[in-house]
Amino acid sequence: MKVKFNIDESLQEEKAEFWLKKMTDKISRITKELNSKQDFLWCFKNGDAFPVNFSKIALIQVEEKKTEIYTADNIYLYKARLYQVKNLLPHEFIAVSRGAIINYHQLDHLKILNNGNIDAILTNKIRVQVSRRRIKDLKERLEL
Repeated sequence: MKVKFNIDESLQEEKAEFWLKKMTDKISRITKELNSKQDFLWCFKNGDAFPVNFSKIALIQVEEKKTEIYTADNIYLYKARLYQVKNLLPHEFIAVSRGAIINYHQLDHLKILNNGNIDAILTNKIRVQVSRRRIKDLKERLEL
């Protein structure tokens, strides 16, 4: 793979060129992120709509068939299913179970339990159980 960067202050839009032997899932994800102009989700609280930046989101979780967005100090509702939200999220979000996605930049630490399970402790002190089938993906993403 060859990456070419040219800085041109006169350009109206940013542009990057990549020469690839093959398109991988990782490069496809990065391309999607680079092409995305949206860096937030429209979320709801008490009937009002708020733009919540991806960087502020710690956890996205399904509770009682509702998709909830957790930040450091608020819980919002998102009016779509979890799989639909997942398609909008940038690379720093990791599915840790069927019903939960975390932002690994908001991860404080992992708690290894006696029974072999792992809980993700987020910076807002929320504890999320990592499902056994997602442990390998989480370790790979965190390079553990």
